[in-house]
Amino acid sequence: MRGKDVLLLVLLFVAVFAMLAACRYAYFPGDVTAERFVQSLSPKPMSWALWVTKSAAFPWNILLLAITFFISWAVAGWRVAVFSILSFAGMWILGTLISPVIARPRPSPALVHVVGSPSGYSFPSIFALTYGSTFGYLAIQAVRKSGVLWTILLFLCCALLITGGLARIALGAHWPSDIIISYFIALLWAFFLLHSASK
Repeated sequence: MRGKDVLLLVLLFVAVFAMLAACRYAYFPGDVTAERFVQSLSPKPMSWALWVTKSAAFPWNILLLAITFFISWAVAGWRVAVFSILSFAGMWILGTLISPVIARPRPSPALVHVVGSPSGYSFPSIFALTYGSTFGYLAIQAVRKSGVLWTILLFLCCALLITGGLARIALGAHWPSDIIISYFIALLWAFFLLHSASK
């Protein structure tokens, strides 16, 4: 077994362990403190965060997929572009199926500021899975390349991932651990697909 395959197995174990932990705990140590800190620094009003949130919902998520698909095709070929669809679809299916199974509650208004009345469950974050399977998919491609354009692409993708995560935390829709673990799962899935595409 090659080093990359071993690494994927180890990371998969970490992802499964994190999901099992999310089943047991409504939030992790440090979540409340980190959420309050982010919320204290977030620009007011929260319209920016609401706008960012909508970018991962239908139909805008299809636009994110289309951007990922065409950029991947332009820089890496049709095979990597097709795998970008699998990246997006896989995370959407995973999030839809396991969210009610894990059933982690949303952040409590008694602990942090919550904008509106978010429905559904806190983990995994469908928003983070969507961003991770699109911008994260592009970011992993950029990491594996060199050059100014790749560096710019990597910077933009990372900036969007960070901004998106902070927006959801600022709104009180997710705990920081929800976002971090969901990004980790999406990036792991994207890494696996790109690893497979390069074989």
